[in-house]
Amino acid sequence: MPTVISQPPHLRLAIAPGVTSSRLSDLLALQRAEEPEVTIALLEVRGDEILAGLKDGHYDAAMSLQGATDSALHTQPLWIEHMAVAMPLRSSLMDHAKLAIADLLDQRLSSLPAVRQQSTQYVASFEMLALKVAAGYGVGISTQSRIERAHGWGLSMRSLADGPYEVVTYLQRPYVQATPATERFERRALQVAVTI
Repeated sequence: MPTVISQPPHLRLAIAPGVTSSRLSDLLALQRAEEPEVTIALLEVRGDEILAGLKDGHYDAAMSLQGATDSALHTQPLWIEHMAVAMPLRSSLMDHAKLAIADLLDQRLSSLPAVRQQSTQYVASFEMLALKVAAGYGVGISTQSRIERAHGWGLSMRSLADGPYEVVTYLQRPYVQATPATERFERRALQVAVTI
C-alpha cells in the first residue's frame, strides 16, 4: 500500500511595492504566533503582475494597493493610510500646521535647487524620497506612518489640508482554489484591520 506524505501547509503571499506598513507586520506576526506550522513565502511582486499571478495559481493571496474588480478574484479592503508631506527639519514650510497641494508648488519652494530644475519628480522607493527630502532637495508626499518612522532620518511631517488623500491596502485571493490556510490568513487580516 503506497504511503501518502502530506505536505506542510504553506501560503504564497504576493506583496506589491508600497504596501509595507506596521499593520502588515502585525498581521504577519499574528499569523506566525497562531499558526507557526504554516510556512509563508513573501514575494515582492509588481502590482500589474499580481492579478495574473493569482489567476494562474502562482500566489495564494496578495496584498495590493489596487482594488481589482475581476470576478475571478475576491478583493477585500483592509486598512487606509493617510498621505502627508515629508519635509526637511529646517524647511521654510515648518510654520504651517497643514499644507495644501498648491502650497507645495508655489514660490516659497523656488529657492530649493531641485525645484528650479524640475518641479515634480517620481521616485521608486520611500528610501529615495527620504534621502532627497532630508538632504534639502524638496519635499515629498508619502503615507503618514512611513514619514513618522523616518523622523530620525531628518524628516518632519505636515498633514495635507485639501484631502483626504488616502491609500487603501487590499487583500486579494482567487474565489476558487482558496486553501484553508488562505482563508484563515484572510480572517486574521480582517482582525488586524479592525483592531488597529
